[in-house]
Amino acid sequence: KKSLVDSLESPESLGLPDWADSNAEGFLFPATYEVAGDEDAQAVLTALVKRFNQASSDIGLEERADERGITPYEALIVASLVQAEGVPNDFSKVARVIYNRLDAGMPLQFDSTVSYALGIDEISLDADQLATDSPYNTYENKGLPPTPINSPGEAAIEAALSPARGQWLYFVAVNPDTKETKFTKSYDKFLEYKREFQQYLADKGKG
Repeated sequence: KKSLVDSLESPESLGLPDWADSNAEGFLFPATYEVAGDEDAQAVLTALVKRFNQASSDIGLEERADERGITPYEALIVASLVQAEGVPNDFSKVARVIYNRLDAGMPLQFDSTVSYALGIDEISLDADQLATDSPYNTYENKGLPPTPINSPGEAAIEAALSPARGQWLYFVAVNPDTKETKFTKSYDKFLEYKREFQQYLADKGKG
């Protein structure tokens, strides 16, 4: 039987779309699956990719990405950032911030991309971590990371294709417990919201 690692190292056998760039990251669609105990990793991963292809078709990913002037792969990368950075109620606003920052030539500066590069799951990174030398470091590199950083669900993909209207350039999850996130186009307001988040960390004994 093929192991999970072996299957991911030969992704061309999983039924990925032509535009997948031979990388399974982003295409293992999150859903509920019934898996028989004797199924190997290849069969399981192929089922996840097949479900992605179905969702992609249902959503109209390729056509709608083209209408936005981006590739379907770029749309999937945006969706993965939305999935990592936002909560469902805010997905469309997070997507808008991504596009606004890209359009303005600003680096995205998302901790989630650096966490991905480091192989960790942290919401607050230190200066050394944020200086990580990686194409996934969106503090050091402008534009999108080279691949998705997770496999986004349908709501995140939809947000990437239909972002909210707004001029926001910044957002801060000021209270991860309540999922409260504040959006602004003002750098001064952004700094104010960052202080709120730092206070949250201090109250939690993490600051």
